[in-house]
Amino acid sequence: MLAFQSSESLLTQTFNLNIGLFLCIIDLVSAASASNFASIFNLPVTSSSNFTFALNIPNGSTDLNFHLSGPTDYSWIAVGTGDKMKDSLMFVVYSNAGQNNVTISPRLSSGEQEPVYSSSISLDILEGTGISNGTMTANFRCLNCTSWATGSLDLQSASQSWIYGLGPTGSMCAMLRSNSMTASIERHSEYGMFTMDMVRATGSGGLPTSYTASIGSALSDRGKTHDSNWPSIIHALSACVAFILLMPTGVAFLRIAPKSVRWHWINQTSSAVIGLIGIMIGFYLSTMFTKSQNYGSAHQILGIVILIAVLAQWIMGFSHHLMYKRYQSPTKLAPVHRYFGHVIVLLAIVNGGIGLTWSYASKSVIIGYSIVVLILGVISILLFGWSRWESRRNKKEYINPYELESFRGIGDIDGN
Repeated sequence: MLAFQSSESLLTQTFNLNIGLFLCIIDLVSAASASNFASIFNLPVTSSSNFTFALNIPNGSTDLNFHLSGPTDYSWIAVGTGDKMKDSLMFVVYSNAGQNNVTISPRLSSGEQEPVYSSSISLDILEGTGISNGTMTANFRCLNCTSWATGSLDLQSASQSWIYGLGPTGSMCAMLRSNSMTASIERHSEYGMFTMDMVRATGSGGLPTSYTASIGSALSDRGKTHDSNWPSIIHALSACVAFILLMPTGVAFLRIAPKSVRWHWINQTSSAVIGLIGIMIGFYLSTMFTKSQNYGSAHQILGIVILIAVLAQWIMGFSHHLMYKRYQSPTKLAPVHRYFGHVIVLLAIVNGGIGLTWSYASKSVIIGYSIVVLILGVISILLFGWSRWESRRNKKEYINPYELESFRGIGDIDGN
C-alpha cells in the first residue's frame, strides 16, 4: 500500500513538472513571437519597476510604433533619439491633470536645456495607454517620424543611439500633472544612453504584447547618470544665506553693539556678494527652461529689481561712509540707507516664496522655507526690541552707529 502511494506521488510530481515546463516553453515562444519585429529596452529604476522602451518599424513605412513606460514615482519619463540632447527628437510622458491617463508630448531639443514642444510631430495614441498600478504607459504611433527638422534615424543600424531621462521625484519637486503638451518640465534626476537594433525592429506593424525582457538593445558604456537640479539649489541657498541670514545679522550688529560698524560693513559686503552670485545663477537658470527665457515672470522681474537695489544700497552705504569721514557728521543718506535695507530684505523674502512656487518646489520645501523665515523674523524682532529695551532700562539714548568715532575708520586702509 505504501509503495503504491509513493508511486502515485512520484507520477503526480512528474506530471506537474512536465506541465510547468510546457507552460514555460509556451511563454517563451509567445514572448519571442510577440517581439519578433521589435527591439525592447528594459532598465530597472526602482526595486519593483522598470523603465521600458520598445520600438517597431512597419515594413516600408516612415511611421514608427512606440511603447514607453515607467513608474509614477517620477514626475515625467522621456526617451530621445541620438547620443545627446542637441538636435534630439524626444517624447516626454507625464500624468494628466486627472491622474487617470498620460500626456504624451513630442519635443525637439537644441541642447542641454528643456526641450520644446513641436506641433509638427503628429502622434496617434494606441490601445494600452494610461496609468495603472503605479506605472505610466504610453503606446503611440509617430507619423513620418524617421526624419525631422534637425535629424534622422538610421533604420539600417543595429546599434542606433537613444537617450532616456527620468524627471524628479516628489521629495523636492511637485509632481507634474498636466493635460498640456507644452507644460514645463523640471531637470531630470537620472539620464543615460542605450542602443536599439533598428533592423530587428523592422517588420509587420504592431507593438509586442510582452515587454518582460530586453531584446535587441543594450545600455551604453556610459551607463546611467544620477543628476539633480543643482543650479537651482545653489541659487536658492545663496539667496537665503544672503537675504534671510547675513543681511539681518548685519543690521543686528549695529543694534546690539553699535560700535560694530566695521563688522557691519564687512558682513553686508559679504552678503551682497553672495546674493549677487545667487542672482547671477538665476540668470543662468532662466536660459535652461522655456517658461523663463523671456524674463517676464514676477520672480524674475523682482529678482532684477533686487539686483539693482542691492548695488544701489551698497554704493549708498559706502558713499555715506566716505562723506561722514570727510564732514564728520551724519548725512541725509543715513536714514534712506537704513530703511531701504529693510525693504530689500522684505522683497527678497517675498520673492523667495514666489520663486519656490514658480519652480514647482514640493509643499515640504515651501513649508520649510516659511518656518525658517518665521523663526529668523521672530528672532530679529526680539533682538531689536531687546536692544531698545536695554537702552531705555539703562536710561541711555539710542546710539546712532553712524555718529560713532569708530565709523570714521571705514574707508581707511589702515583703519586710523
